[in-house]
Amino acid sequence: MRTIPRRAPVGPAVGSMHELSIARSVVDLAVQAATDDQAERITRVGLRVGTFAGVDTGALDSAFAIARLGTLAEEAELEIDSVALVCHCAACDIDFEVDDRYGIARCPRCATVSGDIRHGMELEVSFVEVV
Repeated sequence: MRTIPRRAPVGPAVGSMHELSIARSVVDLAVQAATDDQAERITRVGLRVGTFAGVDTGALDSAFAIARLGTLAEEAELEIDSVALVCHCAACDIDFEVDDRYGIARCPRCATVSGDIRHGMELEVSFVEVV
């Protein structure tokens, strides 16, 4: 078993992008990586999903189970790594994690509102494990 490191963006998680189409994109990227590596099958796929990416990870996991059918990833597990929303305060020059579920980013040090998002919008395949 070997792991193919990846940093492949899946696509924008905005607008009408549905979890099934995201899952299909993830499977396509994983299959391409496995094919390029001449692998027999995919055992696991890692995905980084930002908490502010607008993706329902439960629905994505279910959609992945459907999207993988009939592919090298048919028996693969999806490992989702959640990435916290992190913003930057220009006044204090610090990055801070945003706990507000509405994404209101107020600096914990000076209370300045920030729209400078550093992390939390990610939607990317981080690795593909193959045999």
